[in-house]
Amino acid sequence: MAYERSKAVVLRAVPKGCRLARHVVVWKRAVLEHPALELMRADGRANMAALVEVIAVQQDPASRTWRTTWAWVAERLGVHEDSIGRMIRRLKDWGLLAVVATGRSARYTPRATGKKHGEAPVYALTVPAPPTPTPTPAEKTEEEAAEVVDINVGPVPLEGVCSPPHARENLSPKDAATPRPSAKAAAQRREVQAALAQRTAPLWPAHATVQPSRVGATRSDWKQAYRWAGLEMQHHALVLRRITTAYVVSVAKPYFEAGWTVADVLHALDWTPAGARYTHDAVTGITHPGAWFAARLRAWTYQDGTPHRSPDQRATAEAEQRRAEAVAAAERHAARQAAKASAADVTVRSGASVVRRPVKERFAAAYAAGLAEAARRAGTTG
Repeated sequence: MAYERSKAVVLRAVPKGCRLARHVVVWKRAVLEHPALELMRADGRANMAALVEVIAVQQDPASRTWRTTWAWVAERLGVHEDSIGRMIRRLKDWGLLAVVATGRSARYTPRATGKKHGEAPVYALTVPAPPTPTPTPAEKTEEEAAEVVDINVGPVPLEGVCSPPHARENLSPKDAATPRPSAKAAAQRREVQAALAQRTAPLWPAHATVQPSRVGATRSDWKQAYRWAGLEMQHHALVLRRITTAYVVSVAKPYFEAGWTVADVLHALDWTPAGARYTHDAVTGITHPGAWFAARLRAWTYQDGTPHRSPDQRATAEAEQRRAEAVAAAERHAARQAAKASAADVTVRSGASVVRRPVKERFAAAYAAGLAEAARRAGTTG
């Protein structure tokens, strides 16, 4: 294996017009930006991108080689071995892979070698070499003169003074690793888009606290509840779809633990704790949505990091206060009525006439007494 990955063997396998990739990032960019990749179907491009990620993880940085078996890669990607062979053949045709050593099955291994297992193929990561411009006669003369000056005048530098070879190479800006979305983040965003596209009902109630419904919930139940709440927030706030659901949950988790709901978090994105609406909306002009999301929620925390009471918690507390005040008023009214009834009962039992009846009752009683007196007098006279 060491011989197959030696520098001499690897350089001997590099085809004409190609060179070893300086770094795996350069090789990945050369594959993903190849013009022929755009002519492939969507599933073919996805499989090729997955194969590139496997190669980038398995490759040997020292020799820039990749050693594996088609069966292992096919099982890892969930495709047939023939598909792996076709993709590797495409990379070889594009000048992005070179065969250093071919693979061999265990049953075809000669017995004289004493080996009873197969041998995996070894590939070198290559990129097309840029064409070398043909110098003009004047440039040739200048180069020859410069070589003569360097040889005759310039002394041989001491050991350790010479810069390494890669420091003298002309690196283009494209060779630097520019920020590119990782495959994991891209796959997670596709998963979010698919989950939200199939959404027929709220994944989590907007005004319900984020916690599992059953008692004795496990850690996976809590993670699933937080994930559903994060997806529901990403459904309503489009800017949050530009970041992963895991990051949304990590920022909002302290607020969920404090009793906040999905509606509370969405309210905090547009309103300040003082009740003023932000002048800048949550749609345009946000370069870093993750930092923006964390800053909007940070405004709803105290200096010690404790979240404020959420709008739903305030509304619930105010409703409880109104309900308690109504119950207390009803109890006071019932107590007054009971006191009046008991006082009237005591007065009737004691025969006291201190209690004044209403005017109508007194008028009716006087009228009835007058009629009775008139009837008595009429009977006496007769």
